[in-house]
Amino acid sequence: MSRDYSANDEINVVPNSEIMETTLSVLSKATVSIDCFFTSNFFSVVDPERLMLKLVHLQKGLKLRLISDIGMKDASFYRGFIKYFDIRHMDQIGCNIILVDGTDFLAFLSNTKNRIRLMHVSDKSFVSAQLFLFDSLWKIALPFKEKIKELEYGHVKSFTNNISKPLEILGLIRRSISSSVEEILVIFSEYEVLIHSDKVGILNLLEDATSKGIKVRIIVYSENNKIKDELKALFSKNFPNVTVQYLQKALQTKMTTMIFDRRTFLDISTAVKSNQNFEDMIGPSVYSNNEIKLNSLISIFEFLWIQSDIDNQKIIKEVYFQLFKGFNLKDETYKRNWTFGPNKQKK
Repeated sequence: MSRDYSANDEINVVPNSEIMETTLSVLSKATVSIDCFFTSNFFSVVDPERLMLKLVHLQKGLKLRLISDIGMKDASFYRGFIKYFDIRHMDQIGCNIILVDGTDFLAFLSNTKNRIRLMHVSDKSFVSAQLFLFDSLWKIALPFKEKIKELEYGHVKSFTNNISKPLEILGLIRRSISSSVEEILVIFSEYEVLIHSDKVGILNLLEDATSKGIKVRIIVYSENNKIKDELKALFSKNFPNVTVQYLQKALQTKMTTMIFDRRTFLDISTAVKSNQNFEDMIGPSVYSNNEIKLNSLISIFEFLWIQSDIDNQKIIKEVYFQLFKGFNLKDETYKRNWTFGPNKQKK
C-alpha cells in the first residue's frame, strides 16, 4: 500500500515497493519542466515502459531535459527517449535525480546491500539550488547527436565495402536510416527506384526519421510532369516532413546515392526495366566512409539541390507569365494630384 504524506512534509523517504507509484505521482504534477540526471543503469530501478507512457502523456507543453552518461551499448535505448527529451551527455554521472517544475526533487538512493529507496524533497530553497546546478551542467554537457557521432564514428577507420546481394543492401539501408541522428541526403537518378523504395518501406523509415529531428532531403530526376505531380501528391499525403526537389535533366550515371550524417554513404547502381521489384532494380553497391569520395558526393548533392531549385523557380515564372498570355493589356497612365497640409473647405 502506498504511503500518504501531508502537504507540509518537505523530505520523505519512500521504500522500494513504492518508488514507481511515487515517481509517477510527482511527475503528474508537472506543468512546466522535468529535468533529469540518469546513470546508464537507471532503468533497472524503474519500469521504463511505464515511465515512457507517462512522459508521452505529459510531454505536450513541457520542457524535458536529460543529462546521462551515454555509452555505445545504451545508444539505441536513448534513441527512443530523443522523441521526448532534449538529451545531453556527461561522463561519470553518479546519481539518479529528477527535478519537477523546480519545486520537487526526487533522488534514487542505493545502500551497500543494493537496496533502492526514493528521497522526495519539496523544500523550495533546496530544489532551487539543485535546479541551478542542473542548469550549470546543462551548459557544458555534450549534445546527444554529438555524443553519438563520437561513439559511432570517432574511432572508426576508413573503410570501403562492396556489396552485391540485394537483401543485404536493403538491410544496410534500413539500419543506416535507423541509426542516423542528424541528416540524410538521397539522390534518385530514376524516379522508378523511388516509387519502388516506397513499396519496401524505405520512405516510411525516412519519414519516421524526421520525427526524431533528422533532416531528410531527396533529389529525384523526373522530366515527366504527370509523374512529378504524382510524386508531389505522394509526399504531401504520406511523407510531408521529407523535403524533395525535382531534377529536369537526367544524370549521367544510373545510381541511387544515400548519405548518412555526412559520415557514410551508400552508392547503389540501378537498372530499371518493366515489371521489376526493388530488389531486382538494385545492383552492385559501395558502402564507405572514404572522406574524399564522401565530400565529393556531398558537393554534388548540394550543387544539384541548388540547380533543381533554380529550375523550379524558372517553371514558376513560366507558369506566371502564361497566366497573362493572350490578354490584351493596355498601357495606361494614372494621375492624381496629391495635396499635403490642412484641408481647406470650399465656400
